[in-house]
Formats: sequence, C-alpha cells, structure tokens
Amino acid sequence: MTAITVKVAFRTCRRHEEPAPVAKPSGPTAIARRLALAHHIESLVERGELRDLAHAAERLGVSTARVTQISDLALLAPDIQAAVLLGKCEPRDRHLRAVGRHALWADQRRAFASLFPNVPLEDINP
Repeated sequence: MTAITVKVAFRTCRRHEEPAPVAKPSGPTAIARRLALAHHIESLVERGELRDLAHAAERLGVSTARVTQISDLALLAPDIQAAVLLGKCEPRDRHLRAVGRHALWADQRRAFASLFPNVPLEDINP
C-alpha cells in the first residue's frame, strides 16, 4: 500500500465576530467626478484651450472614445445630473450611457426612473 501525504492550508476565522465597519469614503463619488470632468472638458473646448475632444483625449492620456463617453454625461437632463452630483444615487457609467442614448430629456428621465425607481429627481427648470 502506498501512502500519500497532502498539505492543505486552511484559514481560520472566529465565528460570531462582527466584521469591522467599513467607513464610507467622503467626497464626491467617482461618477460625480466624471460628470464634473465632462463639464470641465466642455468649457475648455468652448474657451479654445482645447481644439476638440481628440485633443482632450491626448492631453488626458485616454482614448478619444473614453473622452466621448465622459463628455456625453454633460448632455444628461439637469435633474439627473443633480441627483448624481448630490450623491442621491451612484450609477455605473453603463447605466448613465443607457440613459444618455435618449435625445429628449423626458425620455432620459423615464429611462433613469426605470433604472433607479427610488431616486426622486429634483424639479429643475432648465
């Protein structure tokens, strides 16, 4: 008969011990920072400090497609932007891109409400 020795490492943990609470990071969320960047890029292009989005991409060191995705956030309805900037929701980029595919703000609001039914939108008159 042949004996086989196997070494197995187990991690031990104490049961019934509550994990330490994770502090929520303070400051704006990542999506809120990208929304602010979208407005900043737009203002730099309008002032002539950047030629276009391709020049912005070159200066930021990212692809033109990514800068286009970020700058499209500035085209969202103002109340959706306010909800993101005020931290009422923390959507992923793909959710806001799906909302932004709609040209009309009313359609964007409906799409946003279907994705985030518990987030009230401010009544902002543009």
